[in-house]
Amino acid sequence: MCPHCHSVDLGWHEVTGTGVIYSYALLHHPQHPAFSYPVPAVLVELDEGVRIVSNMVDVDPQDVHIGMEVEVAFEPTADDAVVPVFRPRAARR
Repeated sequence: MCPHCHSVDLGWHEVTGTGVIYSYALLHHPQHPAFSYPVPAVLVELDEGVRIVSNMVDVDPQDVHIGMEVEVAFEPTADDAVVPVFRPRAARR
C-alpha cells in the first residue's frame, strides 16, 4: 500500500537491490529446523524508497544494525524456488 495516497494498485518495477536496514529484530522463537537461530529479520529500505522484509545472511546476528548498508542475494527454498535475502554490502571500490 502506498504510504502517501493509500493506493493498493500494484505493479512491477526493477530495483537495484541495495539499501539500508530500516529496522530489525533477532528472532529466537518459534524455532523451525530450516533456520539457524537467532534469525536476523530485517526491514530494508531499498535505495528506491521501497521497504521489504527479509532475513540477513553472511553476517553475525549481533553485528546487524540500523543504517547498515546491504545488498540482495537469493537463497534456494525447499521447493526449488528462490527468495530474496540480504547481506552486508560489499566494499565500494
